[in-house]
Amino acid sequence: MKVKQIAAILMSSVFVTGLLAGCGSSGSGGDGSSKEGAAGGSGKIELEFFTQKREAADTFDKIIAEFNASQDEIVVTQNIVPDSTSVLMSRAATGDLPDIIQVGGMQDSNTMQFMKEGHFLDLSGMACFDQIVDQYKEAIKFKGKNYVIPISANFSGVYYNKDKFEEKGYTVPKTYDELIALAQKMQADGEIPFLFPDKDSWTLVQCWEDNIDGSARGDRKPVYMDIANGKTTFQDDALFVETLQKVIDIRQYGQGDTLALGYDQAISDFAIGKSCMFMQGIWALPSIKKANPDLHVGMFAFPSNSGDTKVSMGIDVNLAVSAKCANPDAAKKFVEFAASKDMVQLYVNNDFSLPCMKDVAANIPDAQEIVDLVESGNGALQVTALPKAVSDERQNTIQKVVVPEGGEDVISFLTKLSETFAENKEEFLELYGE
Repeated sequence: MKVKQIAAILMSSVFVTGLLAGCGSSGSGGDGSSKEGAAGGSGKIELEFFTQKREAADTFDKIIAEFNASQDEIVVTQNIVPDSTSVLMSRAATGDLPDIIQVGGMQDSNTMQFMKEGHFLDLSGMACFDQIVDQYKEAIKFKGKNYVIPISANFSGVYYNKDKFEEKGYTVPKTYDELIALAQKMQADGEIPFLFPDKDSWTLVQCWEDNIDGSARGDRKPVYMDIANGKTTFQDDALFVETLQKVIDIRQYGQGDTLALGYDQAISDFAIGKSCMFMQGIWALPSIKKANPDLHVGMFAFPSNSGDTKVSMGIDVNLAVSAKCANPDAAKKFVEFAASKDMVQLYVNNDFSLPCMKDVAANIPDAQEIVDLVESGNGALQVTALPKAVSDERQNTIQKVVVPEGGEDVISFLTKLSETFAENKEEFLELYGE
């Protein structure tokens, strides 16, 4: 799907999402509608901070509160809405982006689309750039400029209930065959090995792309380049076929009707002990611990066939400023504050993520096994986004692959992805071609 077509579709959705608070206006309420901000009538500059990562809302509230208390010229208000991605895309289509926006990494097709269409302010030259860890500093460049400031990086893996493992004598698997043998043993013991929240299709994409394929492949850019250049296809790449088949196979060790379970409910169910394991990203840990502070949880990387497992990583939280922001200097002042050493340390302590800034320490004891893998050089930072049409096709149709009857087989699903990629390869090559 071309950019103009995407914009037309997004324009049509504005009537659904409603008129939302614009850049330089007062803050917005949780429903996305325009409301008078806390600084209404005070003469202070009011900025809207739009959060897509709802798990981090409480942490951003703390950062915002500290910023607001640190000076008396600017008031920042956080805005969180349901279906934030759709709302943000709609606002972009109408030129009504929030002042400051939390977006995903360069592996996120929406982030790349925003930058390509010129929605973000060029932040090159800000003082905080000197503090960014080198690998992340290189990863955020777009056409030689910097439109985002990275705060934290994420990774995917398998959460496990340490109490259940200790009680039943289970050990953390090192290979895929060991994982399957463990799941079979758990079922024989009357346990549910996994919870799969396939009602939310993004979790199914993440299960395949990061947990299963990412742990075996590492960096996806080489294969995406080969597909764009006509050297292979999704269906001709043996690893894509194998890892997508594993997505299907492993669901026989789930809770049953996986398409009936959503992400939020799965978090709660795992936290109270309904399963032994749960495949997700590190971003889920704050919600798991909030649901059950007494849970003893660990996390291991999804094991590859050989046990030479890689950790698929991505920049999780970037901060961007709208190119149409009425008060860009004030917005940059907040971004500098949020990207400071103390605030990034506060963020990663609460979010259990990896810091993108120097002199900030990761604090994730529940996932130390994965942190050790990353620090030993087995982390694979994903910095390549599929064309948006391909990303949308994948997310909108992947649930058909796990339908027990009447669904879609692996080859036909991958073939359609290849066809959509071929139609949009110029978009990919424009961003990444050499």
